[in-house]
Amino acid sequence: MILSSLTFTLVPKPWDRMSWVEVPDGLEFMRYEITTIPAPKRPEVEGTPEEAARWERAAQDFVQELMDAQSEVRWEHGIRTKPRFMADTATVRLWRYSWFPNRRARSRRAWDRCVARMRAAEERYRPTREEIEARVAATKAREN
Repeated sequence: MILSSLTFTLVPKPWDRMSWVEVPDGLEFMRYEITTIPAPKRPEVEGTPEEAARWERAAQDFVQELMDAQSEVRWEHGIRTKPRFMADTATVRLWRYSWFPNRRARSRRAWDRCVARMRAAEERYRPTREEIEARVAATKAREN
C-alpha cells in the first residue's frame, strides 16, 4: 500500500474579512490516505485488505467530522452556500449576523464548540494514525 499524508486546514475566507472573529490557532490536522500513485516521499507499507479498509474508513470518518464541525461554525457565523447561475455553489455571507449584539462572545462560543468537536475527532483517529506511523517507521527501519 502506498500512503499519502494530507493536512486538513480551515478555509481562510471569510474569517479574514470579519474583524470580530478570532480563529483559534492549531486547527491543522494530518491524516493518511491510501493511494496508487507512487512518489519519492510517499512510503509504501505492507498490509492486509482489511487493514486498508479500516484505515480508509477511519480517515473518511475523521475528515467528515472535521468538515461537519467547520460547516457548523460557518453556519453559526451566517455563511451559507447557495446555488448560483453559471456555478455549482457560491458562498454567501448574511450580513445581519454581524449586526447582532454580543457577536464576539457568540463567535468565541461557536469556535469553542468547533475546536472541541475537532479535538474529539482527532482523538478517535489517533490510534489509527499511530498504527500507520508505526508501520511506516518499521518499514523504513527494514529498508535501512
